[in-house]
Amino acid sequence: MTDLLAIWRKHASAANVLQRRPDFRFDPDFYGRQWPDLGQDPEALRAHYERHGKAKGAAPSLYIRAIAERPDLTAVVDGLIVDPDIRQAIASGDPEALHLAFELMHLGPPVDARISDFSLEAYLDTYPDIGSAGVDALIHYLAYGVKEGRQTLKHLLASQHHGRGAYSADRPTCLIGTHELSRTGAPIVTLDLVREASRTHNVIVASLKDGPLLDSFLEYACEVVIVTRPLGDFRHYRGEVFSRIDFAIVNSVEAWSFIPFLVAQEIPFASYVHEYVHYVLPTYKSTFTGLFADLVVFSSEHVRDSWAGRLKDIEFDTARDSTIVRQRNFSTGGVDALTLDGARARLSNVIGRDLSNVRLICGAGHLQWRKGTDIFTMVAQICRDRDPNTVFVWIGDGLNFEDISFGVWMKYHMKQAGADKHGGNLFFLPAGPAYQDLIAASDAMLVSSRLDPLPNVVFDALDAGCHIVQFEGASGFGDSLYAETEHFTSVEYGNPLAAAEAILSLPRKAATAGVESLPPPRLFGSIRKALEARLAAQRYFVRGASQIDVPVLYTSGDGDRPLRVREREKMLRYRRRFVWRDLADVEEELASSDNWTHKRLRLLPYEQVPRVPETEFSIHVHAYYTDELGDDLKRYRAYRLAKRIVFTTDTERKADEIRRIAASEELSPEVVIVPNRGRDILPFMELFAEGGAAGDDEVWCHLHQKKSLATVRSGDVWRTFLMRILLGDEKEISTAINLIGQDGIGLVAPFDPYFIPWNASRELLPRFVDRLSGPLPDNPLLLPVGNMFWIRRSVVLAMRDLFGHNYPWPNEPIPDDGTEFHLIERLWPAVTTQAGLDSVFVHKLDQKRV
Repeated sequence: MTDLLAIWRKHASAANVLQRRPDFRFDPDFYGRQWPDLGQDPEALRAHYERHGKAKGAAPSLYIRAIAERPDLTAVVDGLIVDPDIRQAIASGDPEALHLAFELMHLGPPVDARISDFSLEAYLDTYPDIGSAGVDALIHYLAYGVKEGRQTLKHLLASQHHGRGAYSADRPTCLIGTHELSRTGAPIVTLDLVREASRTHNVIVASLKDGPLLDSFLEYACEVVIVTRPLGDFRHYRGEVFSRIDFAIVNSVEAWSFIPFLVAQEIPFASYVHEYVHYVLPTYKSTFTGLFADLVVFSSEHVRDSWAGRLKDIEFDTARDSTIVRQRNFSTGGVDALTLDGARARLSNVIGRDLSNVRLICGAGHLQWRKGTDIFTMVAQICRDRDPNTVFVWIGDGLNFEDISFGVWMKYHMKQAGADKHGGNLFFLPAGPAYQDLIAASDAMLVSSRLDPLPNVVFDALDAGCHIVQFEGASGFGDSLYAETEHFTSVEYGNPLAAAEAILSLPRKAATAGVESLPPPRLFGSIRKALEARLAAQRYFVRGASQIDVPVLYTSGDGDRPLRVREREKMLRYRRRFVWRDLADVEEELASSDNWTHKRLRLLPYEQVPRVPETEFSIHVHAYYTDELGDDLKRYRAYRLAKRIVFTTDTERKADEIRRIAASEELSPEVVIVPNRGRDILPFMELFAEGGAAGDDEVWCHLHQKKSLATVRSGDVWRTFLMRILLGDEKEISTAINLIGQDGIGLVAPFDPYFIPWNASRELLPRFVDRLSGPLPDNPLLLPVGNMFWIRRSVVLAMRDLFGHNYPWPNEPIPDDGTEFHLIERLWPAVTTQAGLDSVFVHKLDQKRV
């Protein structure tokens, strides 16, 4: 029979509990909680159990109690065990085998994951609500989780696939991350990386989604994992290779989810970026890529140029920390006559039109707005009347005829354009085996994309001797390396007539005698060498926590404090900025700036003023939402000390509600009904129009209500942070009120620990820079984040003058960033400086920001 006690000793020793608990059958800690008066000595507790507890029916371990209450748990325990020795004991009918199995699992990491498909860490990572509830995780799964279909380690490990690449401890190990395993651009580039890397490295492939390329990746990788939560899940995968990762390549911004794991494990990595920043949404994907990658590798100069503003936002050193590596070598080839004629003959049979003597133009990729499939169709329509023997064939999938955003209209456009009609000049083929024939048979490729980095299909077309017609500013093939050669014709962006005229002027493709195939590019090798060079050149290192501790990648909880230190170290190492390091960092940055907008920005500490303030002031509250208005009026004494309180809202019903809420607090505000336009800031600024409700009052506090019912808790914490610094609390008032009353101060706002840049508002700056006293800086450094602040009348009037009194403000709804209303938030300090006044930012680092 299996020696159960020997198995216990082996694993209990690894868990450092063997000395206190030499036998799995008796748990002194569990038993002691039932008899707290007996003390903690394990031998005394065991003796008490033998003499008294057993006779009284006391349980010697959690397992005995659990199965007494729920006998059905034994079957669940049985189904979890994978250790062969324990399985043999269970199969032999040993009555104590399940007892051993349960108690070993209950020891937690690392024992539970070694002997079973249950991991305490994995369960709590997946279901943090279990840990928050304070219940026993193993008992919860056995009793409830299994019935609820909650996942265990078994489900996680099912996403781990052992590849055919042999692991060798003598080789370095590279993790290559991608967002999916589909047969599209970025995953195909990932496969090229993996294929090359496997010759010299152990390779782990990690993907956020499965796909048809899985088998291809398994051919070269040691392990392939399909992982949705890399930070929590990676530590649970089995295999030595996972503990030996030397560096990583994150291919595509859409694979940004691997970044928190890589930073936490201090694994250096390069991000290989193919995407234009314009369509990388939400913006945190591109921000985190720039913040934490040791090296950002772009596929073209044109793509890197699109990132210029985003990288300035985080003070990323583009010249030092980025490079260009194209996924394919630029070369041109051709096809011989036999191949050309055969391809045209087969295509003729597929589409039902003789293509032997036509000018054939191809397009390829998903049928979608970004690829410009509609423009491709328009170009075909223009050419149809001018030269019916110019034929257009698009190959690709992705058109959903029920998609109201594009598919419905594209289907109708295709029908009206006569697509796929016998004798027509426009045809659509599904992705598949016809692709190679189409590329070989075509005279030219029309790259109709609105934005497309370096689509692989263009390289294929060049290899087949095709000429390329493209739009200026629409792809990485606009780089001089390509565009200045005879193989490309660039026409005005989005102009189908110009594209049609360029195509009609092209000659037919001539067959070639033979084409020598070029060796594949050393894509992996180029990225690896560039990363190694960047790491070797690094001379500035930072260790330890900083004064300001707010999260970026991780949570604000105490358990994530070490991870927050690592993310801060990584950013500071490269002098990138998303969070201020400390107050001295802010002071140094302001002092070193030579930009005029920064000359009158100051930091001051928060203080409470226990008496009536020296400054007479008014308060404006934009209350589109009224959820927390009553609580605010109770919570902040400043409302009772204000000379005036002016509310703006958009309906009479809300106005009546505001009056009722204020009356219950013995306040008599003025309520102005305004259109729901301009977020909160336009209603405030319009109070200062001639004859507006602001009157001649000099000092104002501008606030707005947040609909907390529709926000996460962190949003409510942030608003409390702003309100506390601006107003104080129910007993005392903030020094911010006295500061705004001082001569020479025009703006007082909370200091935000996050470094807030221009963001999408950067594109609007050229419209206004000529109206200001000088050029605007790369980043504003300090601004009233959240658009709540104390301000003087003269500054508000200056802001109104900056935009003029008939400015065409955008209507609601507006995006999260990038409009004039977001720009105003960032321009307040500049306008205050232009008015000859200081902007003061009040810091209170002990007030929770998130």
